[in-house]
Amino acid sequence: MSDRSSATLARVVEAVDRRAEEIVEFAGAFIRQPSVNPDLDPASGGEQRAQRWLRDRLREGGGFEIDEWAAVPTRPNVVARRAGSGGGRSLIWCGHTDVVPVSPEQAAAWSGPGPFSGKVRDGKLWGRGASDMKGAIAAYVMAARALQDEGVRLRGDLTLAQVCGEESGRKEIGCNTVLERGHRADMAIFPEPSNFAIYPTIKGEIYFTLTVPGKSTHIANRNLVVQALPHGTERPGVSAIDNMLKYQLALLELERQWLLWRSSPNVPPGGMFVSVNSIQAGPADSPVPTSAVPDSCTATGSLLFYPELTGEEVIAEVRATIDRVTAGDAWLREHPPTLEIPSGHPMKEPVNLPHDHPGVLTILEATEAVTGETPETRTSPFVCDANYWYPLGQPSLVFGPGDPSWGIHGTDEYLPVDDLIKAVKVFAAVTMAWCGVEE
Repeated sequence: MSDRSSATLARVVEAVDRRAEEIVEFAGAFIRQPSVNPDLDPASGGEQRAQRWLRDRLREGGGFEIDEWAAVPTRPNVVARRAGSGGGRSLIWCGHTDVVPVSPEQAAAWSGPGPFSGKVRDGKLWGRGASDMKGAIAAYVMAARALQDEGVRLRGDLTLAQVCGEESGRKEIGCNTVLERGHRADMAIFPEPSNFAIYPTIKGEIYFTLTVPGKSTHIANRNLVVQALPHGTERPGVSAIDNMLKYQLALLELERQWLLWRSSPNVPPGGMFVSVNSIQAGPADSPVPTSAVPDSCTATGSLLFYPELTGEEVIAEVRATIDRVTAGDAWLREHPPTLEIPSGHPMKEPVNLPHDHPGVLTILEATEAVTGETPETRTSPFVCDANYWYPLGQPSLVFGPGDPSWGIHGTDEYLPVDDLIKAVKVFAAVTMAWCGVEE
């Protein structure tokens, strides 16, 4: 960084300090705009009010071209683009405006200011979305505003993209429509709550549903289900739960093989695993335990896999595991299970940006210039919209304020005010360093 660029950055950092109260009020007001994801709470009004509030604030900041659209009613996306003078690299900051609901139990246990108060207490900004991720959106918007107001002329194009539907994986109405409308850049940063660590790599995520058949009979016939029968005797029933156990044990063995024989250079040991999350057998609407051997058993599950793999490779291993159990059972060979992959949620392919990518190095240098601290570079413990963009050719990584342990998706969500102000400074520095500044 040249002496002139260093002086410009110092001026911007000083301006952020002067505007700290304005920044906190901006973030608090944003939290107060309703944007609960209606896929998770159908009674909510969607993201529209928050998105339009943010759109109007972006217009007030000046210098942005606004693109607003909605694939479904009340769920708009808002993109603001500021053209550079030329010769620099382009950058997208992308955040999701939707937040998860606050359950009645969470609301009752909330000890800080109310779940949607956006108030400050004990040096923390409280409310749903403070860490995930309205605080981060407020930070990059205010960073862009500070650059504009301080007369910083970027060489590369700067784009701020605010999408709907992330919390329910609705890429088809949210993040992917941004790319479909032509908003791309040399790098995209998703300021998800990484607590200022850099995540160039993110594991992939797959959901599955396995439905295993059985044959129903009265529970008094359990002995005839499991024991040897005389020649020519038709077996009255087959337990779908017994059959499901065979597949569950096989999946556990698959997981064990992954733990023993698979590894990743950027993921701690044991980072690839299968989780069976729910099992339902017999009539789903029965108010009391059924008195029949179940004729069907359905399990839903998920798995996370290393960034170096593809979803297709992992799905093939899961299918092979299921097929081996089926082939080894005389009854199941004639009555095979149904395996649906992906199920419930769209599959998220991994993000596998090199840890020495220029974007990573830029964030390291910019953060050190502002704070004197060196961020950690590691693999994300969670998935996000970056998993949808990276396979489509958009270089992407995660870097932002907030932390999953600070009440995200739970009770007492907050973001320290100092971290909010730090994020504005660092985001401004990263934008300057990546896009380039006219000297």
